[in-house]
Amino acid sequence: MEWSKLKTRLISAAVLIVLLLVITFAPAWVFSIAVCVVSLMVLRELLVAFGMGKKPSLMITNYVAALVIFIIGATLKDYSAAIFMPMVLFVMALFAVAVFNHRNVTFSDVKASLFAVLYAVLLLMPLSYMRHMEHGLALVFLAFIGAWLPDTAAYFAGSLLGKHKLIEAISPNKTVEGSIGAVVGSLISFLIYGGFLMAMGFSVNFIAISVLALLCGVVAQLGDLSASLIKRACHAKDFGDLIPGHGGMLDRVDSLMFITPVVYCFISLFPVLS
Repeated sequence: MEWSKLKTRLISAAVLIVLLLVITFAPAWVFSIAVCVVSLMVLRELLVAFGMGKKPSLMITNYVAALVIFIIGATLKDYSAAIFMPMVLFVMALFAVAVFNHRNVTFSDVKASLFAVLYAVLLLMPLSYMRHMEHGLALVFLAFIGAWLPDTAAYFAGSLLGKHKLIEAISPNKTVEGSIGAVVGSLISFLIYGGFLMAMGFSVNFIAISVLALLCGVVAQLGDLSASLIKRACHAKDFGDLIPGHGGMLDRVDSLMFITPVVYCFISLFPVLS
């Protein structure tokens, strides 16, 4: 990578880290609004990639559905309630738009819209729930570490040791060695974070946090590869140019979107901190 491109990427990353820390340490309701905004940004990038940027009726329907799901989820603090009835109504609304605007809206648009909202909204929503849990500030960083540290470890392991392609048809630059490095890096990162939390006075279940680390090391890569699969289907290199050197918002949070529900479900079932 050229120095100028690397410099741009590093500066953008530094700005994003500062912004992330400010928002995460802000009151929980501010954090929830930020999660909602990021979801809407991801939703827009998906809809544009799917060719719906010039179909305002669909765009509006998707945005309204996303907001309703977030509002119901935040009000009831119930993940299942946020999914069931709003999604049923959303399916009906999509078909209503398709029926009354059948010349411009196809059944493929309906399917793509349903996927876009499921992917952009429901995968990120648990991040808001985590922030509202007991010890939520400490727990939410498990998702951040689980999403981005494996990616960093995979990059360095792949650059130094990579020889065998992982899934070349989807992501030609990823290697088996990088994939293993991601899992190892995830485990090391979680154990270091667990030690930091213990020094801060928390009681840390290191067995649970190690299992979670291994899960995150695998799932983070799945999230990244899934986004690459979508981009290939849409014949796009990136989902946008919002973040200099990184692409669109989805290019930055693709791993986080898969990690978030995994971490949320895991910490809801197994005690990690006390």
